Amino acid sequence: MTEKITGIVLNVRKYNDKNSIVTLFTRSRGRLSFISPVGSGKASKARRARLMPLSVIATDLNFRSGVELQRLGSVSLDEVWKDIYFNNEKRALTIFMADFLNRLLMASMPEENLYDFIVDSIRNLDNMESGISDFHIPFLVSMLAYAGIKPDVSGYEQGKVFDFNSGSFLYPEEAGVMTLPVDDSKHVMFVTRLNFSNIKRLRLTNAGRRQILYGLLNYYSFHFPGISSIKAPEVLREIFS
Repeated sequence: MTEKITGIVLNVRKYNDKNSIVTLFTRSRGRLSFISPVGSGKASKARRARLMPLSVIATDLNFRSGVELQRLGSVSLDEVWKDIYFNNEKRALTIFMADFLNRLLMASMPEENLYDFIVDSIRNLDNMESGISDFHIPFLVSMLAYAGIKPDVSGYEQGKVFDFNSGSFLYPEEAGVMTLPVDDSKHVMFVTRLNFSNIKRLRLTNAGRRQILYGLLNYYSFHFPGISSIKAPEVLREIFS
């Protein structure tokens, strides 16, 4: 039975001379990978333009259970982004977000609230006129809850360290191997309270922005090791320095 699905493009990579593999995070079926013809000519060029990182597409799916690669049929845009592929800062963030999500959502089941949050976030980025360079910070902070690793800050006390394994504050003798020093642990309280509204009032320096970014990615990498090899932060450093 054919069904209409919508999905966010996370990754497109070459499979062979005739086909690519397109990875989507879909609203109704979670993460799916598809075989998609490369082709040539105007129609194929238009198809590739619809499969840019973080494009939100609609397609007809004849789902085959037990098949690793589904076949991607005709593609249309479910959302039309007007700016994220043409603004240098937004394009860098788009590459980063797609790479991050592709590594984070490796075996994701359907989760409509997460799908809607990601689409809303891309829409907000597309419409932003200022504060673009800080966008990824509250995005990563918000994603902690969806990833199931949001830190529990309720037990913070002076002298405690932030323990990566439990995601909570413990005294040093109780904590595991991976912790933040006491002086850095108190900053977790600040970072976890960042959101798309209050970050607009901050004036983060490039150094401060990088420190928060790498701190968040280190925490994500502890729980999702694939994120440790992400290269996009280097792109962001060049764009926002």
